[in-house]
Amino acid sequence: MPATAWAETLADAVAAAYDRNPQMVQQRYLQKARDEGYVQARSQYGPTVSASTSGGYTNESTGSARGRTYLEGTSQSSSVTISQPLYTAGRIRGQVAAARASVLGGQEQVRLTEQQVVQDVVIVYASVLRDQARVEIGRENVAVLEGQLRQNRKRQEVGDVTLTDVAQSDSRLASAQLQLASLEADLAVSRGQYLEIVGHNPNALEPLPQLPVLPPTIDVAFELAEQNNPSFRISQFNEQQSSASAAAARGEQGPTLSVSAQGLYRNELLRFGNNSSHAEASAGFTLNQPIFSGGAIRSRIREADARNQADQAGIDIARRTALQAVTSAWVSLSSSRVAVVTGQRQVDSAQQAFAGMSCEELNGLRSTIETLNAEQELLNAQIQLVQNRYEVYVSHAQLLAAVGNLSARMIADNIKVYDPDANFQRVRYRGMTPLDLVATGLDRVGSAGPRGPLSPDLAGQNVPKPEHVGALAPAPGRELINRKLTPMTQSQLRLPDGSTARCPLSGPGLRR
Repeated sequence: MPATAWAETLADAVAAAYDRNPQMVQQRYLQKARDEGYVQARSQYGPTVSASTSGGYTNESTGSARGRTYLEGTSQSSSVTISQPLYTAGRIRGQVAAARASVLGGQEQVRLTEQQVVQDVVIVYASVLRDQARVEIGRENVAVLEGQLRQNRKRQEVGDVTLTDVAQSDSRLASAQLQLASLEADLAVSRGQYLEIVGHNPNALEPLPQLPVLPPTIDVAFELAEQNNPSFRISQFNEQQSSASAAAARGEQGPTLSVSAQGLYRNELLRFGNNSSHAEASAGFTLNQPIFSGGAIRSRIREADARNQADQAGIDIARRTALQAVTSAWVSLSSSRVAVVTGQRQVDSAQQAFAGMSCEELNGLRSTIETLNAEQELLNAQIQLVQNRYEVYVSHAQLLAAVGNLSARMIADNIKVYDPDANFQRVRYRGMTPLDLVATGLDRVGSAGPRGPLSPDLAGQNVPKPEHVGALAPAPGRELINRKLTPMTQSQLRLPDGSTARCPLSGPGLRR
């Protein structure tokens, strides 16, 4: 996409990624494949009809004492076969239930991918803004130190400072130039990550907008995570799928019953001899009951049970991971909020100290190294404040994701939402016949249900939630989050009467 002059918003970036991000596109097609898996499993209840036909040509010559006999002609045979399962002891029932659980789990996987992509967009968008601000700070830092070095060289010529002061300024400038190169490299990396996630290079980016409201308490956040966290929901559907597969394995011990019918027609046309044709129709049933399998069926049942128990433990893993994600995002957001407020105060104080040090140095009250240290403290405070603002925003998005409430629609409300269930409902009953309903009802008789018992201990239902997390710190205002930093070259002194003043720091015509 060619660069344009328009300013891009976070909603624009989310909408672009929602439509074109390859992870999103991939998951949508994978979900369509899962939908077809359900159709294939359900279709086993229906009849199968097949037809075949064959033909041939015969040219035969037979010699004997009486002379030579010729036989020439064509033959053709056609048949139609119909087969209908009536009972499978729950095998197909379990397979259909497993396929349905796979579809539901896949829909949560689509939602998880959407959530991850939206979170990645928030991160790269905020990263570009953060790194742009850091580069501006780095450039200001270099400009201030260049002015400091020019000033000290002039003062050294008249004997106000020594060569040591000049060397200190030059050393600090070299370090700042190296840091600026590193900051510019970080910005280039962030822009590349933006292209990877969003699909185009970042234009001029608007400030970060307000994200959706968070849960009021940590307990509410835990409850939401147990209800909506997509990874936790996926683990639950995985367990349902393996439980249904175990039921299908148990069905292998029972009998199967099917009926079939066949029609056959054969015709022979001979040039010499009699023509003949033959028509035949047959119908029957097949009842099959396994008696001995060398332990294979029981082994498959034990295998399926073990896999289901592993998936029950997977629920506990996913639950603990979800609760830890909530806790981590919660405390990170809280500490970052405090850091933004205190960090702004640190920047203001460091800016005042630097302005004062610079003026005092010009009047011989401070040494060069003291001014350089004050400038370094201001630089560090500004860079850390920019990082803290970034962490506040990213932690907010991560907390929304942890409780399952982060979606593209919540940020970009003008997008056309992809509904993975729409395709499933469209293909769900394709090819279905009334005989499917009959076989479905019969297969429930005496068969194992697709939902087996769930162990509370394995599934982690008795594991407590994290404690002593604490309340969220008050959120800093949007003005504080998006406030532009005062450049170092515009640092001002605050006088006792409340007014402000500036000393020459750097720039054209300054400190010369």
